[in-house]
Amino acid sequence: MPFKPSRHVFAAIAIVAVAAGLAAVYVTERGAVESGGRCAAAAPKAAALRPFATGELAALLPADTPADFSDLALRTPDGGERHVSELAGQTLILNMWATWCVPCRAEMPHLQALQEKRGRPDFSVVALNVDVGGQDRPTRFLKEIGATSLIDLRDPEMRAFNELKSKGLVLGLPTTFVVNRQGCVLASLAGPAKWDSPAALALIEAVAKPD
Repeated sequence: MPFKPSRHVFAAIAIVAVAAGLAAVYVTERGAVESGGRCAAAAPKAAALRPFATGELAALLPADTPADFSDLALRTPDGGERHVSELAGQTLILNMWATWCVPCRAEMPHLQALQEKRGRPDFSVVALNVDVGGQDRPTRFLKEIGATSLIDLRDPEMRAFNELKSKGLVLGLPTTFVVNRQGCVLASLAGPAKWDSPAALALIEAVAKPD
């Protein structure tokens, strides 16, 4: 069963207001996300993350059935396509955000600080923007706050967002996924968090540690 944010966390997050036409857009054959399969073996490691759901990461929700994000198709700022599988070999903090989402904007400096503290060949922070149209806005915002070290990816048609929403993996913004080196989602967190905190760094070390 896909993991879902709890109700008390859901009440605290910014709900995405999607126009009816956009809400009908779902990923089908392109960039499909599946649960189980090759990621079923990651379930024990996901379960081992439960002790980290405390303090700054109290809303962390380990996955009962890790989803496979490896085939998720995203966009680069210049309009090119990039799959999560291209980042194989790295533990990822994948953060879905939008410029109009106030908690997202407040959280972004913490994600940049995390990348500065922990960024190395085996780890990266991915900022996945879901603004519809005006793709210069996320670029401008990231530059203004100095968040230029993050992997900048986009979902301008909300294809990825709507697919994840249809599977119960995301309800609003910000939502952050903890992804292992094989592209399997071990945990998610709905709402903002201090991702540069000692608790977050300890979580990342636990995920990045070889099995």
